[in-house]
Amino acid sequence: MDRSSWNSVEFEIQGMTCAACVGRVERAIKKVPNVAQASVNLATQRATIELNTSEEKSIDQIQQAIESAGYVAVRVPTGRFNRGIDSNTQLMNGDNLRPDRDLESLRRDFAISLIFAIPVFLIAMAPMLWPPLMDQMMDWMPMQRWNQLQWLLASIVQFWSAGRFYRNAYYALKNGSPDMNVLVAMGTSAAYGISALITLFPNWIPGHHQHVYFESSAVVICLVLLGKYIEARSKHFTQDALFGLAKLQPQSALKMLDHDQTVETPISQIALGDQLVVHEGQSIPLDGKILSGSSFIQEAMVTGEPIPKEKTIGDTVIGGTVNGNGRLIIRVTAIGPDTFLSRMTALVIEAQSKKPPIQSALDRIIRVFAPLVLGIAIATAIGWWTLSNKNAFEKGLLHAVAILVVACPCALGLASPLSMMVGSGRAAQLGILFRSHEAIQKLAAVNSIVFDKTGTLTSGKPVLAGAWPVDPLPANSNASLVSLGGLVAKSSKHPIATAIAQEAKSQRSMLLVIQSQAVGGKGVQVQLSDQRRLFLGSYAWMKELGVSNEKSDELHQELVQQGLSISWLAIEKQIAGAFGVNDPIKPQASSAIATLRKMQIDASVLSGDQPISVKNVASQLGIDRWFAEQSPQDKAERIREDQQQGKNVGFVGDGINDAPALSTADVGIAMSGGSDIAISSADVVLTSDFLPQVPLAIGLARQVMRNIYQNLFWAFAYNVVLIPLAGGWLTPWTNWNLTPMLAACAMGLSSLLVVGNALRLRSYQGFGY
Repeated sequence: MDRSSWNSVEFEIQGMTCAACVGRVERAIKKVPNVAQASVNLATQRATIELNTSEEKSIDQIQQAIESAGYVAVRVPTGRFNRGIDSNTQLMNGDNLRPDRDLESLRRDFAISLIFAIPVFLIAMAPMLWPPLMDQMMDWMPMQRWNQLQWLLASIVQFWSAGRFYRNAYYALKNGSPDMNVLVAMGTSAAYGISALITLFPNWIPGHHQHVYFESSAVVICLVLLGKYIEARSKHFTQDALFGLAKLQPQSALKMLDHDQTVETPISQIALGDQLVVHEGQSIPLDGKILSGSSFIQEAMVTGEPIPKEKTIGDTVIGGTVNGNGRLIIRVTAIGPDTFLSRMTALVIEAQSKKPPIQSALDRIIRVFAPLVLGIAIATAIGWWTLSNKNAFEKGLLHAVAILVVACPCALGLASPLSMMVGSGRAAQLGILFRSHEAIQKLAAVNSIVFDKTGTLTSGKPVLAGAWPVDPLPANSNASLVSLGGLVAKSSKHPIATAIAQEAKSQRSMLLVIQSQAVGGKGVQVQLSDQRRLFLGSYAWMKELGVSNEKSDELHQELVQQGLSISWLAIEKQIAGAFGVNDPIKPQASSAIATLRKMQIDASVLSGDQPISVKNVASQLGIDRWFAEQSPQDKAERIREDQQQGKNVGFVGDGINDAPALSTADVGIAMSGGSDIAISSADVVLTSDFLPQVPLAIGLARQVMRNIYQNLFWAFAYNVVLIPLAGGWLTPWTNWNLTPMLAACAMGLSSLLVVGNALRLRSYQGFGY
């Protein structure tokens, strides 16, 4: 399938309340011509649509289709991630990420229902709680008048506060997909309707059936609205976990003017190249490069790495991180959607639009849930009317209403997307970016992690491990060797020469290089100001120059066994010594591997490096399985072999040559600072090179899936247990029963428990949670 010509469009959907709404919107969108794919997320209230055309007409048709299904669709402008991530104002503010109109409307409707439901409830129930009150009420006015008063009060609740249920039920039935709104509307309408009939036309109903149920319909509506309002507020709060990164960026910065003057300037007015001043303890406003000063920068809030990093002139800094100490002057290198925080937030938002396999299965279950419940309620009513000898009509009606009210597809609908959303948000706070919800589900199942070596387990930056003179030189032999080697190394850009030159910076020399010449494939030779000629290069070149001897042969073999990259220095016709360079293992690599082992995850290494280097790294980290001299294709083939053995494989890499392996693995994990192709091929992106983020990501993915399974267990158990109770199916053997009012309370509680359980993910700290 050629997707190169597809165009993506995103809508904010207002009015969705349950999983059935999601299915209805998706089906409406997919009926529009030229729609290739459509994904709707209940938790974020977003619809992401892929079109195989760029015609604006199709986009208008999609909006019309959504509105015809009974919802409000607001298009998110192209290139803008969640209202202004490119403008650095609204999203970075963290304000108005979700419209509050629905929340305010729910609160208003609940308040109205509460005001009028309370007197209805008291009129109906108070005499039952205190029988003498009934006589006093009858002295005030006859029962018919009391019923009429209840009817007036209950009508306001039924047709004002519950109006949303009727509107949504209409569209649900119109689209052939009954949902929770249909259940609530039918249940309360049945109780209200029969009560209104008794009140307005008392002669139509036999005397022994003249009991009204206004309190049931009014209180049920009030409680359902309360549950929906609390649920909406809880979902609103989960946005903090999803978009919390956006709040890290300051809203203003100290911009430098001429003559070292500064002025506080809104972030939206900062341009590329502007110079900003950041004082000790302040947040860095935007991504930039340090022009003056040095400091320890706290980056934990965006990368998850707990140890502050020392930054000095020439180093890059990330907007939203904190300047630990010292005054910095930085030059802005990224603004708007190009900033690190903006790109991170965009990836998190993108992940919300992709459904994991578990959600697709749930959608199919939810689609038949409401029709099934309707059938059960009707069958229950008929069963009571047929089989009961006493008050059959009343019992059948109340039990049918209770079933319609208690059955709640909302908990099923929220079980997966809410946990995924909160988990994605928490991951972003920990410096872990999931490209899709499917990546979370797959990462949770990983039982084998394969690491690239260079730049992943090691720093990727060679350092001088040591200098070994063949014959003692005057004074400090090692220092003299490094000093002379550094003079030669400055004339080469080879990584080994760079490491030697870096080490030699601390040593001063009065000598100067007056002439240098690179010898292809061998090394570099220079002439110093004292007329001596120095040669720095491979041992093969030393032999070719005729300067090697038995001592140097023995030393060379010894250093090779240590897995070092070696360069030799000769002075005139005498070999002086060797320099050993290695790629040091990252400080936290051992603890990361140990944590994976505790999680019962196998670790292995695939590297294109020489066997001795790979073996040394693997042995130091306690990794038994390693492969050296692997081409990109070899790495991918090794991973396929593991998959054929039943392993769920994750691959961690950072280079261009890692792209095939990242794509082949069940889950590809790219390290910060990796190549663009590696990051684009990965399912998970780590925002730092802090290796403990690998087990941290796996642990979080497992916790998210565990959270989803807990939610699903509760949602299914809730319906399996309470529907029979609401239907009175156990009445012949027990006194257990569930009135419509208790059913309404239970329905609200079911969604709240799912929301509360999902919010626990916000406190995830790592292994052992």
